[in-house]
Amino acid sequence: MPGRRHARFVARRGFVELKLAFLEALAGLRGAEVIWLRAQVLGAEEPGDLWLLRAPMFETLAGAERRPLRQALRRALETAFAETQPASAFSPL
Repeated sequence: MPGRRHARFVARRGFVELKLAFLEALAGLRGAEVIWLRAQVLGAEEPGDLWLLRAPMFETLAGAERRPLRQALRRALETAFAETQPASAFSPL
C-alpha cells in the first residue's frame, strides 16, 4: 500500500501546484470575470475542474502585456496533463 499512498500524494501535489499556477496568473488582475474565475479556481476539487477553466483563463489573460502569464499557465497545464498532449513530430522517440 505505500506505493498507492505515494501515488495519491504525488497526484494531490500536482493538483495543488496547478491550482497555485492559476491563482498566480490571476494575481493583480481586477474585474468581475477575475473575481468569478478566482472563486471557481478556489472551489476546484480535482484537476479536471481546472482543465475546464482553461478557456476563460486564457481569454482573461489576453493581450501582449499578459503573455508571460499565459505562457506560465500553459506550461503548468502541460505538466499536469502531459498524457493528454498529442505526440509532436519534433519530439524524440
